[in-house]
Amino acid sequence: MFRQRLTQEERKKETRNLLIESAIAAFSTFGYQGTSIDKIAEQAGFSKGAFYAHFTSKEEIFLTILEEQMRIHASVIQGKITQQKSLAELIEQMEKYFLTVRNESKTVSMLNLEFLLYSMRDESVRLKWRNLINNTVKEISTTIDQMLIRENIDSLLSAEEITWTILSLENGLMIFSHLGEDFPNKLYGKAVRQLFYN
Repeated sequence: MFRQRLTQEERKKETRNLLIESAIAAFSTFGYQGTSIDKIAEQAGFSKGAFYAHFTSKEEIFLTILEEQMRIHASVIQGKITQQKSLAELIEQMEKYFLTVRNESKTVSMLNLEFLLYSMRDESVRLKWRNLINNTVKEISTTIDQMLIRENIDSLLSAEEITWTILSLENGLMIFSHLGEDFPNKLYGKAVRQLFYN
């Protein structure tokens, strides 16, 4: 079967994506400290030089991965908030999303833990991650604030406080849910419901 030749720009994009996929697998398997640039490049089928053509350091590719994950996550949450017809429906959909992400893979949780540990040891990295999180909170808060007004909800928490709580719940519950099968499945939905209903 004839395969159309990729343009130089398409080849660069494909190489970058393969390096990112390799890095996700390596960081999840070996941890941040146990992963080397050589290992990322080798698993992706490229040379070390190919890695440096796209990223300046291991830290940069790690930040790129987290930034993309946070962007996608924020987009999904914002989409669910704007698409649902009622608050009850929103909470139900968010709970389904949480359970889907939790059951599909432990990769995201492992990457977040790896980077948290690394950022706690490096102030410059901590500041970069804090900025990523703050931007995510700002985006989601704006959408939640619009929903509170639309649904005429008088919550004890501000839109920003609700956002911080939701993200904290997700990360904390995601981690503990991987420790055993006796984790209460409906806990996330119940907790989110309490944020809106006084």
